[in-house]
Amino acid sequence: MYETIKTIVLTLLVLISITLTFALWTYHPKYDVLQNDEYIQHVSVSNTQVDTAMVVQPKQILIHKNGVPYAVTKDEEKNEVLKEMRRWTLDDFEDVSSSVPQGKFLSFLNGKERLEIIYPDEVPIDIYRLIFTIDDRGLDGLAFDRLLVPLGGKDEFPIHFIATDKRKIYKAIASDASLSAIGRLAKEASHFPRYFAYPVSETKQLYLPEKEVVLSSLQYYTDELDADKFKEALFSDPSFVKKDLIPFGEEYTDGSRLMDVDFLQRMLLYVNPAARVSNMGQTEQETHIIQKSIDFVNEHGGWTDLYHFARWSEEDRKVTFRLVVNGYPVFNEYGMSEIVETWGASDLMKYQRPLFRLEIADRNRTPKTLPSGHEVVNWFEQTKGVRKSLIKDIAIGYELIKDPEREKVIRLEPAWFYLYGQTWKKVNMGDEAGGGGTNGLE
Repeated sequence: MYETIKTIVLTLLVLISITLTFALWTYHPKYDVLQNDEYIQHVSVSNTQVDTAMVVQPKQILIHKNGVPYAVTKDEEKNEVLKEMRRWTLDDFEDVSSSVPQGKFLSFLNGKERLEIIYPDEVPIDIYRLIFTIDDRGLDGLAFDRLLVPLGGKDEFPIHFIATDKRKIYKAIASDASLSAIGRLAKEASHFPRYFAYPVSETKQLYLPEKEVVLSSLQYYTDELDADKFKEALFSDPSFVKKDLIPFGEEYTDGSRLMDVDFLQRMLLYVNPAARVSNMGQTEQETHIIQKSIDFVNEHGGWTDLYHFARWSEEDRKVTFRLVVNGYPVFNEYGMSEIVETWGASDLMKYQRPLFRLEIADRNRTPKTLPSGHEVVNWFEQTKGVRKSLIKDIAIGYELIKDPEREKVIRLEPAWFYLYGQTWKKVNMGDEAGGGGTNGLE
């Protein structure tokens, strides 16, 4: 009897063991699919969110009056102009390029009694739709870098969208429109800084100040950004990310993506090589890469200072945003003043940015007098090795310089800069020998 009971118990234990083993082998837990954008949405480097109109800003607004261009330089006055224009409805776009004779393009731009709005690069019509109210739909593929607005008009009047490099002029009709703010500024134009036009090609001219410009050297204490927050935002599963120390920095990788932190230049570089390979042959029928780039930085609160759209390349699928301080662009030879994004067909392939924010401004400011635009033009004309045809832009700005004695302090030194081909360089007026005194800043 005892042996029979023991046999039954053992048999039951074996059956239970087999059942449990089978259950373990066949069990499939239900995990929620974890997407990359879920991490980005829940990880924030800062609380700052921006819209397209805040980032895609004009580099210059000028009032042409009696044949003289006057620059609107104060941010509040520029914002008045743009705010008024956003209330207009723009429609009935028409290509009127052929109405301007060959060789008369610059004369058309120099027309009297008009407002000229200049962007740092050609802005696609899809982005203008997010800034202004544009009803016309048949404009795919168009991009413009200048807008011309008449100083006089009521309710309805024409404005012109210009693509200077392509010599394209489109006329649109502004309706439900008021020119009250623009009219007020036009009446005060004679009190604004007087500029002059410097032609650099048959279709493009740059506007430079007639007189010397006084700007103060600035000094900022900076705050370090947390690299771990970027790791959480940029990698699809941060738990698989391995961190290694490298000379002068750190390296994060999950086996396919890489994030380098440079302690010397205080920069972050993220690379996703698979974005190029996996997306080959795909075509994008969605959000423009400028807007995708703005959205991407918004998603992880990456607008830690004031950055404006600087330029983009359709061929390279690359978008650059530049640090702006007191209305002036900031330049640095190592890219410490830029946020740069390069995209595959749909995924981010490369992301480079500073790992610090400007925190506290030092009260000590040293005024510096910069040469007039005429002096800068003379420097170009006299400097050997500088070809006028390669000068794409000229601007007053700040050079970002690390303080050699204080790790968390940076200096912003006023200077003239020029975009030569694809590289920003500093104008070194002390070097008349030609070419050797210019620093590549990109």
